[in-house]
Amino acid sequence: MRVAACVVVWLAAWAQAAVLGIDYGTEWFTVALATPGRPLDVVLNRGAKRQTASVVAVSGLERTFGPEAVAMAARMPRQTFAAVGAVLGAGFESGAAAAYRARFPNEMVRDAATGGVAFAGGNGTVLTATELVAMQLQHARQLVRESEGVEARDAVLAVPAVAGRAQRQALVDAAELGGLRVLALVSDGGAAALNYAMGRTFDRAETHVIYDMGASKTVATVARFSARGKGRAGGSKAQTVVAVQAYAGDAALGGLDVDVAARDLLAAKFVRSSGAAAEALRGDARAMTRLLHEARRAKTVLSVNAEATAAVEALHAGADLRARLTRAELEAAVAPLVPRIRAPVDRALAAANVTLDDVASIVLVGGASRMPLVQRALADAFGRARLARSLNADEACVMGAVFRGAALSSHFRVRDMRLRDALPYAVRAAVAGRHVPLLPAFSPVGARRSLRDARGEDLAITFESAPSDDPTAAAAWAPLAEATVTGVAGAAARLAAARVGTAPPEVRVLVHTTELGAFEVVKAEAVFNVTNPAHAKYLADLAAWEAEAAAATESSASDALRPRPPAQPETVTEAVALALDVQYHGAAPMPAAALARSRALLRRMDDDDADRSARHAAANRLESLIYRLREETAEDDDADDGERSSGALAFATAAQRAALARALDAAAEWHDAEAAAAAVAEIEAQAAALHALWDPIAHRRAQHAKRAASVAELEKTITQATAFLAAAREAAPEAAPDQPPPLDPALLDSMAATVAAVEAWLADASARQAALGPADDPVLLAADADAKAAEIRDSLAKVIADKVKRAMASATTTSSSSTSSTSVARDDEDDAPPKTTTTTESPSSEDEPELPKPEGGHDEL
Repeated sequence: MRVAACVVVWLAAWAQAAVLGIDYGTEWFTVALATPGRPLDVVLNRGAKRQTASVVAVSGLERTFGPEAVAMAARMPRQTFAAVGAVLGAGFESGAAAAYRARFPNEMVRDAATGGVAFAGGNGTVLTATELVAMQLQHARQLVRESEGVEARDAVLAVPAVAGRAQRQALVDAAELGGLRVLALVSDGGAAALNYAMGRTFDRAETHVIYDMGASKTVATVARFSARGKGRAGGSKAQTVVAVQAYAGDAALGGLDVDVAARDLLAAKFVRSSGAAAEALRGDARAMTRLLHEARRAKTVLSVNAEATAAVEALHAGADLRARLTRAELEAAVAPLVPRIRAPVDRALAAANVTLDDVASIVLVGGASRMPLVQRALADAFGRARLARSLNADEACVMGAVFRGAALSSHFRVRDMRLRDALPYAVRAAVAGRHVPLLPAFSPVGARRSLRDARGEDLAITFESAPSDDPTAAAAWAPLAEATVTGVAGAAARLAAARVGTAPPEVRVLVHTTELGAFEVVKAEAVFNVTNPAHAKYLADLAAWEAEAAAATESSASDALRPRPPAQPETVTEAVALALDVQYHGAAPMPAAALARSRALLRRMDDDDADRSARHAAANRLESLIYRLREETAEDDDADDGERSSGALAFATAAQRAALARALDAAAEWHDAEAAAAAVAEIEAQAAALHALWDPIAHRRAQHAKRAASVAELEKTITQATAFLAAAREAAPEAAPDQPPPLDPALLDSMAATVAAVEAWLADASARQAALGPADDPVLLAADADAKAAEIRDSLAKVIADKVKRAMASATTTSSSSTSSTSVARDDEDDAPPKTTTTTESPSSEDEPELPKPEGGHDEL
């Protein structure tokens, strides 16, 4: 029990040590794992790919993920949910939700609990965007469990820098629903910057721009890389500091825009070639889903080729799509997007107060950054030499995120790098009719600030926030939190006797931001000037010291005079905690009722997944059993009708063979017709019925195969034991009369009785077995023969162990006698002639029977 408990504790500690980095993107998600003793690396999915499509298909309680869900989109487009991350945390009336409705065939509805985005899942069910993302993050944990054998809960999630508080909170909610514990959120740009610094040193400070174009968003991040100090614990390596200075983004620009443009081009070509109505084609959800899938494939081909061929069979109304799409056509269709490609870089540089000359390189990450159109636009704007493709565009963010997770965990020792990520919003306080800046744009995550106001009454504060990349627009400021501070007058009354002066106290309200980017009002306190109780004592002590100094002579002053008393101020400050009531706006966690509903739904889906997996496993076992038994019982094709089979059927009667054949046919028919919908118990009952017929036959065949070897080994053991006993009997009379025999006669008699009993048992069992046919249940079992041989070896082991014990006792007695004789001789050598000490030697090998040499792996025989 103690060992089992230790193993459980060790496994729990190992699971605690594992940390995940997850980059959940609109089109793909990637997972990386950090475990002690292993390098940071990306986790492979079930198809041995390093990326998994951000798609989930839901049919009732059954879920399908990744490439399997993509394949199902053509059959059930309205129940296959792709790019849900684009509307995570968005309101139903938001521009992101409107764009999603225009691009995808899913039926979007308003979430009654939060007013956010939800989808009709069929059969009257409603699935929120948070629940759909939670399912995929839960699947990510399952991939880690399957691929690496690690149960990981802690995770650092990469999130677009332009994602607002609501989007970030929704991602945290989804992660917690999926069974993850979020250690921190890190911006995509900050994570990629960490990945850039992982393999580099910086003798001088450098500024780089991380240009990240994903499926739905484009963000340019200005990051400064520098080194400082001697490193942690006095080491020789300097600490690398990665500071996000500013960023700017376009939340409506990404690779998905190009996908949609390619889809629309293919749709127009199909309408022209087939004569189909454009409205009818766009209303065909299945056709538009298949068309978008083909458009993505064509876009990938056009990234390296001038043209691509698109083909979709029976796309709409029985007509096939056969079209040629050129890179020039696609680039002309997306030409209005080109001016927006460089804009995030320009805005980010301006926000960071950095010029292009200060930038060492523009590092490209994100799958859409590979498109020739994007690279050409950036090269025309900033120079081709400034573009850097040194990072893995698909994995830079997730590798930075998992490094951040390892750095936050106490279980890892990683390179000393510090990330100063930037908040996505600025914060100000509205108090007493004025605005007080608290957190400027792009303040570091984790910053702490305090609002101070001298007043004698209670205080009401409105905290407001605005996006960091546009904090100047008056319309951008929105309520963040309402705080009411009370108890100022009461605190003043309690300190009335000790207060100095009548000035009002200073009310301080402390705020900070968490690693998740959330804003929190921590505490409020009133600070008073009060009389220092130690000041009067200090004055008296100072007067005494001055008197001592005056009375002391010059010669004794330096030796005997005590030090001057340390000064004590007349007044000190004392802080009194105040009552604080805070109401947050906009980005609150999921309501308790909605959270309970979502957890119950995911639990039912998990149970259904487990039940379905168990059914599939049981059905597969039954099918494998049917095929194996058919192969085992198959008659030789060239055997005559009257010839008995030499296979398994030789060990079955005719009735047993017929019953097994009928059972196999019935089980195969049942498996094909009913196994898919049957319960696990029903499937296992079918397998048990086959085992009941087959296992006795298999047992007889197995015994037939093992019996000869086991009996031969037993006979050999009997022969060797008999020879040993005979040699022992012959050697016994030769032993010295005054010495005990080397082998215990009682043990030899016991061994002889054991050998005789086993020999009689073997003769009887062999005779009874010889009278049986191959289809009869055996009476001489191989296991029984092996057990009888073990009995003989055990009895011989007792004889040998007793012999060794006797020899050791004799040697100890002889050694003691020899030592005593030698001591007496040394004491008396001056008074008596030398005495001769005789020692008794241990019996030689000629005095005992020769033991049989070990054979067949047995030490005794």
